[in-house]
Amino acid sequence: MSIKDRILKLVRDPFGVLRNRWTSFSEWIRFGGSRDYSTVEYWKYRHSKYGFDLRGVGDKTKSHEENIRLLEQGRRVFLDVCNTAGVTFPGARVLDIGCGTGFFAEVVRNNGVRDYLGIDIVDTLFEGLRIRCPGYLFERLDVSVEPLHGSYDLILAMDVLQHIVDENKFIFAVRNMISHLAPSGIVIISTHLGPQRRDGFYVVRRPIEEFQRVFAEFTINKPVAYADSFVFSLRRKH
Repeated sequence: MSIKDRILKLVRDPFGVLRNRWTSFSEWIRFGGSRDYSTVEYWKYRHSKYGFDLRGVGDKTKSHEENIRLLEQGRRVFLDVCNTAGVTFPGARVLDIGCGTGFFAEVVRNNGVRDYLGIDIVDTLFEGLRIRCPGYLFERLDVSVEPLHGSYDLILAMDVLQHIVDENKFIFAVRNMISHLAPSGIVIISTHLGPQRRDGFYVVRRPIEEFQRVFAEFTINKPVAYADSFVFSLRRKH
């Protein structure tokens, strides 16, 4: 959010801004840390507090409706990036890391995906997800510390890697993804890019050069911007 947008938001809703800042401060006291944060506890708290309201996985300073508009923009960018990368949804084995409220589960389902596994660090929303997406599988698994299983033609990490703030866990997650990607598979990532810095206690920005380093054997397509994130595809070099 630009400085101008922040000022306008403060003028329109000063009490709301102050309330959000107090909430952020209290969450930092409760869940924050210097090197890492209490990841499971924090996301269980967010998912339990908001449920399928998109503030639980999106920008909690915006309304559910504002987050829907941002995700709809993200959906269009995601599908364009998939199309450019040559993704074929029907018949693909899909792994969705950080499946959250199931937004991208529904996107790929509407595009013909039948073989789908969604994983998340907490299982708070799984009962509702299984009702919304019958036939899809959902599993509690932390990709940053627990090994994956299976092989996948398409791996999605949509707005999740920026929440892995510990660098050792980030490297583990990347290697985890690579080791379970089919030889001709594609990875789609959306994340915050920019000079390396911690934004609050649960978000980190990384430069694209860091992704080029950790995915050294991959070709990375040019990142496409949407909202505060960028979306890009990766495929092994041949």
